[in-house]
Amino acid sequence: MNKDTLENQSRNQCNPFIPTKRDIARTEELSSKNAVLTGILSFIFLPAGLIYLNRGINSLKILGYVFVVSFTFSLVTEAEGNSKNFSNLLGLIGTGAITAEQVMAVNKAQQRLQKKSSSVLAYSFEKNEKKFSDSETKQEAINQLKQLKEKYEANEISEEEFKLKKQIVLSSL
Repeated sequence: MNKDTLENQSRNQCNPFIPTKRDIARTEELSSKNAVLTGILSFIFLPAGLIYLNRGINSLKILGYVFVVSFTFSLVTEAEGNSKNFSNLLGLIGTGAITAEQVMAVNKAQQRLQKKSSSVLAYSFEKNEKKFSDSETKQEAINQLKQLKEKYEANEISEEEFKLKKQIVLSSL
């Protein structure tokens, strides 16, 4: 690895808003979670949000940053009434950051899963396109369109899948 790759990798390990390898490996599990429930649990009672998602490393990173800023602030200022207000504000910001990170983890997992499924669909469509262009006649293509329409009307396939398959059949004519 070159120096830039190592620097980028070390920066990614310190950035709590970038998914970890464990998050990527658990994409299906995380994507099945409710983002709103995650946010509510994480904001109201942080441990409940961590238990719900079964993840905590990025939250610990944020908590560490909050402690460092709080410690640095306490070294700079004396014990005054304003420092108490700032500590409360800093705690609220930390809780908000952890909540946002937890919700982002669920949303990113859903996006990764959607991207993965769309790439699988694209592969199957390419395979079907070759089949249409190589072996089917126009009459068979028309029959295929009728079957697609019936499947769509029976809610067996989504509108997006219907349109893509229809386009493939029409382009083979």
